[in-house]
Amino acid sequence: TDFNWYEIGDIICIADKGRLYYCFPKTKRDIVSKARLAAEEAARVAAEQERLAAEAAAAEAARVGQRQAVVDYANQFIGNPYVWGGTSLTRGTDCSGFVKGVYAHFGISLPRTSYSMRSVGYAVSFADIQPGDIVCYSGHVGIYAGNGKIVNAIDESRGIGMSNVKYSNIITIRRIY
Repeated sequence: TDFNWYEIGDIICIADKGRLYYCFPKTKRDIVSKARLAAEEAARVAAEQERLAAEAAAAEAARVGQRQAVVDYANQFIGNPYVWGGTSLTRGTDCSGFVKGVYAHFGISLPRTSYSMRSVGYAVSFADIQPGDIVCYSGHVGIYAGNGKIVNAIDESRGIGMSNVKYSNIITIRRIY
């Protein structure tokens, strides 16, 4: 790493890319040693910041991938029947049974009713909605699939399918991943 050295009166400062890392008084003894230690500490701090940023980016990429996997799994049940009180993704389920069953495939235990799902995970705003988020309405729930759509168990005549996310007033949006 290239460091810039600045002398300001009786003080020497070290900076990298405009960030000030260390300042110390200018004395005849150990100036070089102090500067070397300061430069090493600055390099250690910079490397640690880069490592943490890379870990955070990798973790977010994994969460985004997991949310998309939820949507992909849910989409394979489109066309299957709606059954009030049902919990089978293939033989018939209602809206909360659908969401519960999809997330169970990924090891996530959710409550059984759409009302109870209003408190799972953490709330996100509509502006921050992402695929895989759980969208809760009055008496209904679905999984946000992206592009303004939810995948959900709609009713007995339509079964499991896609709906516009704004088909009704949204009470809350919950994120698991």
